[in-house]
Amino acid sequence: MKVIIVEDEISAANNMIALLQEIDSAISVQAIIQSVDEAVEWIKNNPSPELAFFDIQLTDSLSFDIFENVAINFPVVFTTAFDRYTLKAFKVNSIDYLLKPINKDELIFAINKHKNLVARATIQEINSDFKQAYKNTLLVKKYNGLIPVAVNDFAYFVIENGVVKGFGFKKERFVFDETLDELERQLSATDFFRANRQFIVSRKVIQEAQNYFNRRFILKLKPSPIELIVISKARVSVFKNWIGQ
Repeated sequence: MKVIIVEDEISAANNMIALLQEIDSAISVQAIIQSVDEAVEWIKNNPSPELAFFDIQLTDSLSFDIFENVAINFPVVFTTAFDRYTLKAFKVNSIDYLLKPINKDELIFAINKHKNLVARATIQEINSDFKQAYKNTLLVKKYNGLIPVAVNDFAYFVIENGVVKGFGFKKERFVFDETLDELERQLSATDFFRANRQFIVSRKVIQEAQNYFNRRFILKLKPSPIELIVISKARVSVFKNWIGQ
């Protein structure tokens, strides 16, 4: 596996190289890059690596600026001493977000995630003719009948007092006969995320994912529901992977 390391601290870069070699001697570090400008030039003039490790805070700027100046067509693992950039990281080509000092087990997890994503992409290409077709409209209760509403018009779905309801971007409320599980199967897994047993949320309305106690996340939406949307510790990694797709 060919990788690059974008890191302005030489000691941190050397530590990453040592960890990578311990994990898999077949991993080859193509370059150690120390600034945004240097990264942009290297990416423009070299074949794409299979994976990259980007420190977020570099000498000249944040590594997010790299994405604004050159096309990144390879997956990135962000490394940083700060956790406030989590959601922004997963809105670009990021597959993981590692806090410094880098933990070897977490680095192994990130590398394995990359390998699994590559394998999954290959399988999806082979089976592209058999992809599931998700619904573009949903039937909702209206007076004594049903009316169709475009899926893209929904901000989130929630169970309230045992009743499944969908809310629009202007907080319009619609009632469904289906359970939330049945509704989930009709929605694109790319566009909607099952945050917990109570909520399914649209990618479009997620503004921020905040750290919550016991290593959980709270989602901030616009429009915002009355109740907190908490992602359990067990599903945090699933959410990170989803938001980065």
